[in-house]
Amino acid sequence: MNAPTAIAARSLSAKLLLLTIVFVFVAEIVVMIPSVAKQRMGWFEARIEAAYLVALALEGPRESMIEEDVARQLFSTANILGVTVNRDQMRMLILAPEIDPHGPPRMHRVNINDRMPLTLIVNGWGTVFSSGDDLIQVTGAPRFAADQNVDIIVSQSALRNDLLLYARNILGLSLVISSLTAALVYWALNRIIVRPVKRVTTNMMAFEADPEREALIHLPSARQDEIGAAERSLAAMQRGIHELLNERRRLAALGAGISKISHDLRNILASAQLMSDRLAKSEDPRVRKLSPRLISALDRAIVLSRDTLTFGGMESRKLNRAPVDLYALVDEVFEDTAAMGVETKNLMTESFSITADRTQFYRSLFNLVRNAVEAMTPPGHNVEESISETFGEIHINAEKTDDKTLISVVDTGPGIPDHARDVLFEPFKGSQKPGGSGLGVAISAEIIRAHGGDITLEKSDATGTIFKITLPDDQTI
Repeated sequence: MNAPTAIAARSLSAKLLLLTIVFVFVAEIVVMIPSVAKQRMGWFEARIEAAYLVALALEGPRESMIEEDVARQLFSTANILGVTVNRDQMRMLILAPEIDPHGPPRMHRVNINDRMPLTLIVNGWGTVFSSGDDLIQVTGAPRFAADQNVDIIVSQSALRNDLLLYARNILGLSLVISSLTAALVYWALNRIIVRPVKRVTTNMMAFEADPEREALIHLPSARQDEIGAAERSLAAMQRGIHELLNERRRLAALGAGISKISHDLRNILASAQLMSDRLAKSEDPRVRKLSPRLISALDRAIVLSRDTLTFGGMESRKLNRAPVDLYALVDEVFEDTAAMGVETKNLMTESFSITADRTQFYRSLFNLVRNAVEAMTPPGHNVEESISETFGEIHINAEKTDDKTLISVVDTGPGIPDHARDVLFEPFKGSQKPGGSGLGVAISAEIIRAHGGDITLEKSDATGTIFKITLPDDQTI
């Protein structure tokens, strides 16, 4: 591949320039095809007129009649070899052609009244590509003597030379026009399209090399056309990628911190579990009564600490599925989230069962109920503080249909703000309370989806919030 070809293959500007030259040149060639045919007919018509005028001058009064030598010179200048005028049904020979005694050349006949476009084009270019010096007999009527016919005999070589000269002039003009047009189009397209595209391409390559650098985000222009729209879309995409990378970096740092905390917390909980086992052997009835609850809470805390880093990796195959008494599980959740001023109701039938991972499903319901309790508790108020006022109510209900189980978690709280609903199930984004992580609802949703179900926000306004959990029939018993 030579240098110009390589440049054209890599440069959009060079491609535009070459294509513009080629297209304009092709357009000029297309225009030249019928132009040659028109030039041929014009050449014939001009000589018909000239022959008729010279014939009139030869037939005029003696005092105004031109000399025969002058007439022959005029005919010769116009490349006319013979002239015959047909007038009043009389045929008058004005000039006889000089025929080669060794054999007359081939004679072609043309009637200029025959103006079929395809025939004109074929005959015109046939003359251009002809060879030799045949004779052409042309018949036609002068412009101002339509009732008379003039026959002239001309040289095909003279006509061919005229058409070749005309074609060369048209071709040269086409080259000039195509080059000038290409230069203007190239200049316009380079300013309107190529330069902005190069700027966008350069920015994309720089951003690809360092997407975390905010200064490399593309600054869109004020253009309202397609390039302006592409620039704005590119800027939005780059900003989204930049924010996503920053968020992932923060999450990575957070995960590293949580892994350290989780390790130390498991050690502490393990020590507490050993002490709870000793308490379970106590002779005090009150201690023996409370110790199972304490042991159960410590077991869940250890599992929670162990599974903290599994968020985002919850999979169906990792669940320990078994029949679960959902009624008892909900009672346990209500006991563990009990708060003064918040009333809880378990509205489902006793022994209502599902097939699920009990520990994980407990986490899911616990997060939903705990969030509802905190949403209904006034700011600055301790949820365990003893008061007589009721802030709201939480109830959970469940029902089975032919192919699924529906679980409703309903509260009478203030509702979720509109701006938080779109990111409610995204980690670290849905929190609406100071110090919240925004993980509660996201963890609940992940656990439900791992069970093959789905969770949706059915309603949230000033009268309360409803979460709807749907489990498929293969989860129910």
